[in-house]
Amino acid sequence: MNNSFKLGIGPINEGFYPDNLKITNNLLTQVYSSHRYQSLKPGFASISLKNNKVVSFFSGVGDEHISVENHVVALLLRRDEKPQKYREILKKIAASILDRIENGEFRDVLPDLYNELAKV
Repeated sequence: MNNSFKLGIGPINEGFYPDNLKITNNLLTQVYSSHRYQSLKPGFASISLKNNKVVSFFSGVGDEHISVENHVVALLLRRDEKPQKYREILKKIAASILDRIENGEFRDVLPDLYNELAKV
């Protein structure tokens, strides 16, 4: 999932893969907030939910942001999966997505990134 945050609007879904994934605005807010409460700098976070876990990368805000400001790239995991196991691949996935945000081409690489993730 890729989302950004717009002041006065809240989290904005910019893309999910697979397309049939159902993500609520509440979850988007939880994931985004898990980063913003920690720092404005780029970094990882993970949260545990009732049925799933989420590991995510925040692009940061300000001078230290990576590629594009105020975006989160997240992986929705099963409850039994360990978020730490996915940090390295998430770093690569986030870089691929964030570098393509402004021109919208990130959607084109989602299937390949998803297949790469399935190998972990």
